[in-house]
Amino acid sequence: MTTQVKADVQQQHGVGLAVDFPVLRRRRMMGLVNGVTVATLAGADKDVLTRSGIVRDDLRRSFGKASGVARGVRLSVRLRLVSAADGRPLAGHALYLWHADRHGAYSLYSPGLEDQNFLRGVQVADEDGRVAFSTIFPGASESRWPHLSFEVSPEVNAEPVRAGQIGLPADACVLVYGTSAYWENATHLALAGPVEDDGGPLDMATVTGDLGRGLVATGTISI
Repeated sequence: MTTQVKADVQQQHGVGLAVDFPVLRRRRMMGLVNGVTVATLAGADKDVLTRSGIVRDDLRRSFGKASGVARGVRLSVRLRLVSAADGRPLAGHALYLWHADRHGAYSLYSPGLEDQNFLRGVQVADEDGRVAFSTIFPGASESRWPHLSFEVSPEVNAEPVRAGQIGLPADACVLVYGTSAYWENATHLALAGPVEDDGGPLDMATVTGDLGRGLVATGTISI
């Protein structure tokens, strides 16, 4: 059974596309010619995000002029966007997903990763309200449980109407942190809090699969 993810925009932890996109542009990390202003992000050019390279389903590699690759246990993220009022799928809504690497660090912002933009991207929901990403299992950071941050907008470039975080269950974290790639971050996991986060419970996804074939995180986001 999937978890209903309901988070107020004001409780969002992280940055968000309205801040991240200008950073990408300022550092010339996208596949765009010349400058792209914040006005284009707001809607003057509806195709600007697609041309930037951030609209993608595989988050493991950096895009545009960045070339880094995030290594770790493979994680497929499958989310469904539905109306909180009647449960209908929200086709055409855009979801921006971002998260930490296996060490708990973030591209664009953490020391040493300012010139990378992996583990962040946008997908548009299909007719069933579904979006899917290929990524890696995130590490714990700053005593915060491994999680995925998201923003949902009615369409690409529109203002977000929902934002929040999706936590990953303890049994999956223990499995992943038992691998050599995550040992260095094990102390962070031990100190992390799995429930209280930004003033409220950290909703948990359902995780299935195994280390050999990769793990799959699923959840439903009500808007």
